[in-house]
Amino acid sequence: MTNINGEMSPRGAAIARYKARANAEGASAWADVPCAPSIRMHIPKFEITAVGPEEIDSKVFGLISSAGIKQDLIEIHEHGLYVTCYLQLSDGNSEWDSVEVFLFDDNACVSEIWSL
Repeated sequence: MTNINGEMSPRGAAIARYKARANAEGASAWADVPCAPSIRMHIPKFEITAVGPEEIDSKVFGLISSAGIKQDLIEIHEHGLYVTCYLQLSDGNSEWDSVEVFLFDDNACVSEIWSL
């Protein structure tokens, strides 16, 4: 994992901790990341848009679990309120690269995520 911006903010550190634990812990690792109540997540590859923590848990973590998707964090970068993760994903049959962009609000909570 590389962070070219030097030391990470608490926002970046929270995402890095989540990504380090995601394969082993799934949704429980995500529970430690502060999120806005109206958080939105977009995953165009799987035609998913989820709104709110419960929908993200069922749609996103349900897909990850049922498809056996594993992720490796390659790089993490911070740009103001944005944290960008460069990932390599696999499902046992294929591998692909992905970028996840996390937007934090002024209260240091994730308000929107794009998984591209």
